[in-house]
Amino acid sequence: MGESFTKNDTLTVKGAAIIAMLFHHCYTSNTDLDAYAVSFAPFAKETVVRMAAWSKVCVGIFVFLSAYGITLSLKKLEEEKGGKRKYIAFQTERRIWRILSGFWPVYLFVMAGSVIWARDSFRVYKGGVTRCIHMLLDFLGLADIMGTPCFIGTWWYLGLAILEVIALPVLYSFYRRYGALIFIGISYFLPAMTGLKMTAFIRWLPAMALGIWFADRNILAGLKGYTIPHTKLGLTRVIEACAAFVLLFASYKLKFSAFGKHHLEIVDSVTPLLVIAAVYVFLSGIPMLTGFLQLLGKHSMNIFLFHNFIRARWFEGFSYSFRHWWLITLVLLLDCLLVSIVIEKAKELLRYERFTSWVEEKLRLMNVNS
Repeated sequence: MGESFTKNDTLTVKGAAIIAMLFHHCYTSNTDLDAYAVSFAPFAKETVVRMAAWSKVCVGIFVFLSAYGITLSLKKLEEEKGGKRKYIAFQTERRIWRILSGFWPVYLFVMAGSVIWARDSFRVYKGGVTRCIHMLLDFLGLADIMGTPCFIGTWWYLGLAILEVIALPVLYSFYRRYGALIFIGISYFLPAMTGLKMTAFIRWLPAMALGIWFADRNILAGLKGYTIPHTKLGLTRVIEACAAFVLLFASYKLKFSAFGKHHLEIVDSVTPLLVIAAVYVFLSGIPMLTGFLQLLGKHSMNIFLFHNFIRARWFEGFSYSFRHWWLITLVLLLDCLLVSIVIEKAKELLRYERFTSWVEEKLRLMNVNS
C-alpha cells in the first residue's frame, strides 16, 4: 500500500494552524500593543503585524483539511455502500453533531467564566426575548449564518464549518461528474460569473475544491514521496525546501498586493495549500515536534473556541504582560492547552462521550434503517 496523508498528519497540520491562529489574533486585534510596551525585536512592529495578518492562513488550512477528510469518507461510502443517500445523510448529521457537541461544553465554560470575569460581554446578545434568541442561535452555531451576534467574534467560523459539512457531498458529486479542471475553475470564477457577494463560503470555496481534489488523487502523499530524477531524497528535500521558502514568501507578498486584496479566494486557497504541504513534507518526520503539534491538533477545536476569552476578554493584562511578541504567543498557547486538557478531563469524568456516542447511534438508526 502506498503512502497516504493520515489522521495523524492531519493533527500535525492542525497543530501548526492553531499556532498561526493564536499569533494572528494576538497582533491583528484592537489591543493597544503600545500600552503594554510589547517588544517586537528583532523585527519592526509593522513586520510582526503583517506576519500576523498573513497567518490568517489558518482558516484556509482548516477548511482544506475538512474537505479532505469528508472526501475520503464519501469515497469510502461509494466503495462500501454504493454512495446511498441515507449513509451520506448520516455522515453529514454526525459531523454536524460532532461540531456542536464539541462546542457546547466550551460554550458553557466561557459563559460561566464571563459571569465571573467579564459580565459586560453579555451585552452583545442585547436583552429580553432577543437575548434568548441570540443565545440559542449562537449555541447552535448558526449566529454568523443568521446574521445575529456571536458571543465572541471568532465563533463566526462555526457557521462556515457547518455550511462546509452540508455542501461537501454536493460539491464532491459535482467534482465526480465534471472533473477537477472544471470544478476548481468554477470555484475560483464563481463570484465573477454570478456577481455573488464575497461571503465566507464563497471566499473559501476554492480551498474546499482543492481539498476534494487532493484527497481524491492522494496528491499530498505524492509530493512527499517525490524524488527529483537522478537525485537522492536528501538533495530533493533541499531543493524542495528552497522552492517552498520562495513560494511562501511570494504568498506573503501576494497577501498584501493590490491583486491579493481584490482576490481573497486565490490568496486563501493557494497559501494554505503551500503551508500544509510544507508542514507535511518537512516537519512531520521530526518526532518530538510532530508529537507536540499532534497534541495541539487534538485540542485545536477547544483552543480555537476559547483562546480569545483568555487573551483579551478575561485576562488581557496578564496575556500581554510578557512583553516579547513571541513569548506572549507561547504563553497563550500553553495556557490554552492546559485549559483544554482540564475541559477534556471534566468531560471524561462526566462521561460526556457516552452521551455523544448515544446520540450518534440514534442518528445512525434513524437514517440507515429508514
